[in-house]
Amino acid sequence: MTTPLPVSAGDASRVLFTGIRDHTDILIEVLLRLPPWSLCQLCCVCKLWLERTTSSTFLSAYAERHTTNPSNWFLLDRTIFIDTAPTPRGPIRALLRNSEPPKVSSIITSSRMCSIRRKESFYDQLPMVVSYSGGLILLTGNENNYYVCNPFTGDTFLLPVPKPQLRNAESLGIVARDGEYVVAELMMSCLRSFSSVNGRWEEKPLVCPQFSRGDMVFSSGGMLHWVDLNCGILSCDPFASEPTVLFINLPEASGRPTRGLDEWIHMRYVGVSAGRLCFFDIDEDDGESGSMSLWALSGNSGEWVLEYKVDFEDLWEDESYDDYSLDEDEVPLVGLVDPLNEHSVYVISQDCLFNIDLKTKQILNCTAQTNAGREVGSSPPIACVVPPLPHLVSPYPSCLRKEASNSDPQEAGSSDKPQKSGKGRRRKSKT
Repeated sequence: MTTPLPVSAGDASRVLFTGIRDHTDILIEVLLRLPPWSLCQLCCVCKLWLERTTSSTFLSAYAERHTTNPSNWFLLDRTIFIDTAPTPRGPIRALLRNSEPPKVSSIITSSRMCSIRRKESFYDQLPMVVSYSGGLILLTGNENNYYVCNPFTGDTFLLPVPKPQLRNAESLGIVARDGEYVVAELMMSCLRSFSSVNGRWEEKPLVCPQFSRGDMVFSSGGMLHWVDLNCGILSCDPFASEPTVLFINLPEASGRPTRGLDEWIHMRYVGVSAGRLCFFDIDEDDGESGSMSLWALSGNSGEWVLEYKVDFEDLWEDESYDDYSLDEDEVPLVGLVDPLNEHSVYVISQDCLFNIDLKTKQILNCTAQTNAGREVGSSPPIACVVPPLPHLVSPYPSCLRKEASNSDPQEAGSSDKPQKSGKGRRRKSKT
């Protein structure tokens, strides 16, 4: 009888890896089953896997399989987590620490992007996630610097600073479309925008209705939407050479906040679910316990339609309440609407995020969140839908993408002026 030779763990992994390389059909099938964020990481394993995952045949097959995958979305915390460990020189990275909803995912970056310091004045901007669209995230650091990053690959680009400087994060949004993106700020007489096509800021004149405040900005269908939760939505196409603004009134859904207009952020939410604009509202004065309502904008009539209205008393009576113990004495805060399922909403209570099905009037799930409790003026997590091929979305402008792999985005995006050469001065030749 022949005694088998001992095989170490390292040898076994090499044998397994070689076996997969020799069976392309098995490799392709394994890669097709992976979620987008895992596929992004495996593209960096070797040249073979990179070639397989970027071929036209694989891309079309992967897109067809994952386009309607209901799990391809996540909740993104607006708080940025900073890794204090020393980081080597090179491109700045901002990566996604992913969790399945209702748990909240987060962005992790180094202190080179967001230094750890206290907010010194009212006008200082704390590091935070600003906006999300099509696999790209707009975030801000300390010194009024704004970055566009692909959280699945870690690629990060520092936007050049326009003159005058940007006002605040609440007035900015990002929208991605057909492999390009625009970061835009809506002003009274113009739309100031940065385009990844030309790699610079520009101002496009437009006529903008009076807008008292901006509570949130989000994108859908290639459009950017600025929301004043007190009155309505301003929408425009920032890709257009001559953009026009469309104003949409919000439905008369609830009474005014009892302690000031800043509390609209706790009572109302506007977003996109199942391809439609949705308005989620909590009315603490409706009935004995309060109620929550979900409205959807009809594409045919352009009018808001009340889809669901649920009294909190109905939740107390359901058996699911006993499993999660949503506090009857506390009116929950508005969270958000599931981007793929419009009758699934999230509310915040007791530093927990509760997932509620408005159709069945049941509490589906609950998760404790460190950052779930919100102060006046802050915002709930962002609902982010993952594109079928997120690793192909680049934050670098078209003019910089060839050099992006060898350059530091901190240096590449810091100014519109051409970078000076790092070489020393040439000596004059002796005559």
